[in-house]
Amino acid sequence: MTSAPPAAKSTATLGVTSQPSGTPEQRAAADARAILREFVPPPGAVRLASRPALPGNSPVMGLNSTDQADAVGYWRVSGAATALREWEKAHISRSFAWQDVITGPPSWNTVYSLPAVPGVLPTREMNVQFYDTGRGTTVIMADAMVSWQPPRPASEVIPASVTVVTIAASGPWQGNPAPVTITSVPVVRRLAALVNGLPLSTVGKGVPCFMGVGFTLTFRAAVGGPAIAVAVGPAECGVVHLTLNGKDEPDLQPPGSYRATVLKIAGLHWTLLSNRPGLLGPLRVSSRGIFTRNGTTERG
Repeated sequence: MTSAPPAAKSTATLGVTSQPSGTPEQRAAADARAILREFVPPPGAVRLASRPALPGNSPVMGLNSTDQADAVGYWRVSGAATALREWEKAHISRSFAWQDVITGPPSWNTVYSLPAVPGVLPTREMNVQFYDTGRGTTVIMADAMVSWQPPRPASEVIPASVTVVTIAASGPWQGNPAPVTITSVPVVRRLAALVNGLPLSTVGKGVPCFMGVGFTLTFRAAVGGPAIAVAVGPAECGVVHLTLNGKDEPDLQPPGSYRATVLKIAGLHWTLLSNRPGLLGPLRVSSRGIFTRNGTTERG
């Protein structure tokens, strides 16, 4: 297995970034097919017409997404699964970033990622998984997984009537800051616009999602009045939960800058504690999940 690696491609030539037509769902399906074509079969690999029998209880990578397209292919080839995985890393387009996720028998895998298409395709990945069949051969599954961004309902908007917001902290903030109430209408409306501008979350409903490090933003029309809108988050899975007049709305997906932007708009100087590993990383945790062959979720 000494073939030269392919020449690097611009990410603009991968997927549908250069073909911005069709609905988000159609673009996701086309992107998944295009990403699957970037898989480089090892020498001697034979493509299979359908999914073969795989080792029992083999974990499988997937996206925890409510809106996604998949394109899957299977190959059989002689050789050890670990060696074949390393060969694939050396020969796939360098436009992909990669991460090893499953690293032990009976299967090994690497997830290859491409940049998002903002506002359209938030996740673009290919899981290449290598299954040791125990007979001197390896089965390879390449699964291109692309999520699309659903439109946010026009009704899910904090109204312009809000003039007051109370910001309460959750998580390991230094000094456990007390809630702050802001009555500056321009500031309140900028915070409302920030929440109103968030896209819908595509994180699957089965993902455990606790409060995490963030805020509760409670918007009112007047000091002491009833809550008109409450935005809570980001949670550990990265979503912001919004209620309007006490009614739960679909979860929203903030960018990694959400916390800093809230603090900047509000003029707050809260600082996260640094002694809580794992809570100070990116707001949006991986949307991947590991599933057994029977579909039972093992880890989100």
